[in-house]
Amino acid sequence: MASGCLAKIVSSDTRHNFLLHYLAAIGVLLLTPVIFGVSRLDEVLAAQPLEIFLPLMGAILLPAVFMPEQNESIRDVVRSKKTAYLGVCFLRLIISVFIITLLTGAFMLYMKNMDCRVSLRLFAGSFATALALGSAGFFASALSDNVIVGYMTSIIYYIANFGLKDKLKVFYLFSMSAGKFGDKHWLYILAAVLVAAGFAYRKFVKER
Repeated sequence: MASGCLAKIVSSDTRHNFLLHYLAAIGVLLLTPVIFGVSRLDEVLAAQPLEIFLPLMGAILLPAVFMPEQNESIRDVVRSKKTAYLGVCFLRLIISVFIITLLTGAFMLYMKNMDCRVSLRLFAGSFATALALGSAGFFASALSDNVIVGYMTSIIYYIANFGLKDKLKVFYLFSMSAGKFGDKHWLYILAAVLVAAGFAYRKFVKER
């Protein structure tokens, strides 16, 4: 019964709210080899498309988690259902993270087929970058109740990495392209804190 309800939520959200977002994420995947050469790259060069462009999928998907309920009538309908509103939002988040994982893995398999030196730490680094970039927008969207603010926050964070490398320190998104592979765990921590804080704000402040 519960699984059937969740399946309906996923199907409805995909068709009515997030199909364009999922297609946009696939578009990022398809554009990456057009913008970056991905043939016979060593590990540092292979890191460039994996952390400079591919993680834009996170900026597309994660800030949109609260998007449908910006319409107050839709929010009232969601609240009237047995499934908790924040539970629905968490499910959306999990689906978005799964799609990012799947598409990142698929692109790395493509790079491997193109004789690039890809590795598990490149996958982990690219994934961490996508989560950190997206979670910044997720948090801003949770606080502002406005997905546009979320997108702008992710974009500002992304652009800042091209000129504020030294100031961002462990939260610099493009460290692997500079040959540094050890700081990515800080991005996982940043993403976890921002997501938890976003849900906490919605539960204890926004939704009370």
